[in-house]
Amino acid sequence: MELEDLMNESIKIMENDFYSKKFYFSYSSLNRLMWNPQSFYQTYVLGQREEKTDAHLVNGKIIHALLLEPEKFANNFVISPDNLPTGNSRTVVDRVFAHHQELAKSGDERVLLSEFADAVLDVMRDMNYYQNLKTDQQRLDKILTNEMEGYWNFLRTKGSKTLIDQQSYEFCKTAVDIIKTDNAICDLIGCNLTDFSNKQVFNEIPLECEIRDKAFGIKGIIDNVVIDHDKQEIVINDIKTTSKDLKDFPESVDYYNYWLQSAIYSTIITIKFLNLIDSGYALKFNFLVIDRNYQVYPFTVSQQTLENWIQKFTEVLEKANWHYINKNYTLPYDFAVGKVVL
Repeated sequence: MELEDLMNESIKIMENDFYSKKFYFSYSSLNRLMWNPQSFYQTYVLGQREEKTDAHLVNGKIIHALLLEPEKFANNFVISPDNLPTGNSRTVVDRVFAHHQELAKSGDERVLLSEFADAVLDVMRDMNYYQNLKTDQQRLDKILTNEMEGYWNFLRTKGSKTLIDQQSYEFCKTAVDIIKTDNAICDLIGCNLTDFSNKQVFNEIPLECEIRDKAFGIKGIIDNVVIDHDKQEIVINDIKTTSKDLKDFPESVDYYNYWLQSAIYSTIITIKFLNLIDSGYALKFNFLVIDRNYQVYPFTVSQQTLENWIQKFTEVLEKANWHYINKNYTLPYDFAVGKVVL
């Protein structure tokens, strides 16, 4: 069988696997489908996931953990020591360690860096690193040092935890401390509840729901939901960090399609707590934004705006359904069906 035939067969297997299970769109996957269907196809259908390491995304996760689930922080993050190695030697060890992790899944029991000498040499060769030295042992001596063995052991201890630097941690810790001293914000997210508070608070809750007449569903991990039984309100709070100023956030809502995230979360919560909604509870949505200057502000979404966003969301679902049913991921919907004219 020719290489092209093998690749086509492999793609067909991955496509069949994707469609064999019900898919639940998140904000990120649905936003990607609308923006670049081919990227959605590569990432979600073929499973070629990419690791996101943008600083504002990492900071957002840190603040979520410190503010909403502090007891889980140590399980998900590790602060980088000041003396971690840098440069090409670290890159070599990082790549070999990734190789070690893959082999460990298949039962490989090697744990020491020195036990991966062949892999080290292969990586050094690929990087053209120290190839001017005459022997392999001389090359290995540049990597198999006490410093690099220590770094290797650090990677093994770190495991799957996200590595963050001290500066990022301090920024996020300061932001969380500021939030906790703001009584209005704490009341909003329910971090100052007493035994007499007639509220329920849910943090970092993964939820999914079905969509009527659609072959797929929607899902999301919602930062914070506060149900105030006295006021008969269900309040969704989505926490955002930004490298810009507070005044610029409304532009980000359109640029990053945060309105779509709001509509998805509001729909999921409405279905999840339909009994309360039907009994008269009002649904509210806030973006709790922390800017680069530690300024914190809850941007309330008006009921009219939220209704408009949910209406736009139904239109997005119809476009997603077209892509999903037709298995067509060549162009964004409007282009694919020839609706765009000049």
